[in-house]
Amino acid sequence: MKSTILGFLEDHHLSWAAFQPSDLVFRDVFLQDCAANHCGKYGKTWTCPPGIGDVNVHRSLLSAFPEAILFLQVFPLEDPYDVDGMDVGRKTIMNHAYTLSDRLRKEPGEAMFLAAGSCELCHPCSYPEKPCRFPEKAMISMEALGVDVYDIAKKTGLKYYHGPNTVTYFVMVFFREGSPCRR
Repeated sequence: MKSTILGFLEDHHLSWAAFQPSDLVFRDVFLQDCAANHCGKYGKTWTCPPGIGDVNVHRSLLSAFPEAILFLQVFPLEDPYDVDGMDVGRKTIMNHAYTLSDRLRKEPGEAMFLAAGSCELCHPCSYPEKPCRFPEKAMISMEALGVDVYDIAKKTGLKYYHGPNTVTYFVMVFFREGSPCRR
């Protein structure tokens, strides 16, 4: 599984670093931002609060993985307000995450991804009336679990900020070799 991940990241020229799940720092302030609905997705998807359920259950799942990789991609923007450029960048990194996730589901082992922002697989999301249409593909956002992305980027030596008129998106993949496959 690890060789598939690393091969994919190299093939797509994505910057990455390995880390121990126990190195993650969770900050309640990010959960408070979710509850304040700063991004407009609170209560609207299965991959954001409150749809994700108990945050501590997910944090425990992450800490049970023996290995994790943080990867990123930097995208140029026309100016700091280039929302279209930001959207293109986020969709690009998420397409990489979905493609890698699809590959890993075909291998023995277990993987779990944390995404750059809220899931946008379905428009509109089925939350809360019906179950998630693609639970095997849906990825919880890092922010929804309170992950301090800046902290883990700094710990791994990855650059968080790449200068003006850029946006950097991160994705995390937690994995275990050889056990039954899960998302």
